Amino acid sequence: MITVNAQDRFRGIVLEYKSNELMPEVSIKNLNKSDSTRSDQSGEFSIRASKDDILVFSYPGYRVDSLVVTDFALKRIYLTSVNDPRMLEVVNINALTNNRIAEEKERLKKEGQFANTVTGSSNVNGTQRMGGIGFSPSRIFGKGARNARRQYKMLEEESNNRIIDARFTAELITSLTPLRGEDLSLFMAKYRPKASFIQEANDETLRLYVMDSYNKYKNLSPAAKEKIKLEDTTQTK
Repeated sequence: MITVNAQDRFRGIVLEYKSNELMPEVSIKNLNKSDSTRSDQSGEFSIRASKDDILVFSYPGYRVDSLVVTDFALKRIYLTSVNDPRMLEVVNINALTNNRIAEEKERLKKEGQFANTVTGSSNVNGTQRMGGIGFSPSRIFGKGARNARRQYKMLEEESNNRIIDARFTAELITSLTPLRGEDLSLFMAKYRPKASFIQEANDETLRLYVMDSYNKYKNLSPAAKEKIKLEDTTQTK
């Protein structure tokens, strides 16, 4: 009898980089195992994989992208149109180093800024002035600034996810609880902490959080667990 480890499955969500829309029917292939699949109508996919396997993502009209499997946390994969002049040189945010993300965030932050926080305003020749600082409405609502702020938000989310994923791991939870398989996935979705908590919590505080959350999870009804699945799907859209 062959036992299949839950971590033999790599799960993710494919999104369109420019619009952040979910992408169904994206082809995903594991070059190391020759397994392949497609993303479903919610952009989600699951494929057999091991650590260091290379996954390739392709869709007509979009650039082919790849990802090296380093862990089995749920990943967001962003694809870009072949005609899209990307602001980021690397579309697959998961492939960016932490330093590169920090650099891109700083650049995008500058491009998306339009004024400091000030009080008082006036309008002179179509240019709004706030506290003596002038800015043009087209600068605030211009396409470039909007894209910069959207992409900054995307990178900020990825940064926070990395902070959480580094410590709120399946290994930690299984070492403290009997949770496995779907229950483990539901627990991690329901009680996923905020990045601010992870940054402030020491190891003992995090262990207490996991055990306290597990005591709450044990009392959830089947209907409540089903609701977690629905909420998790909604949050990815």
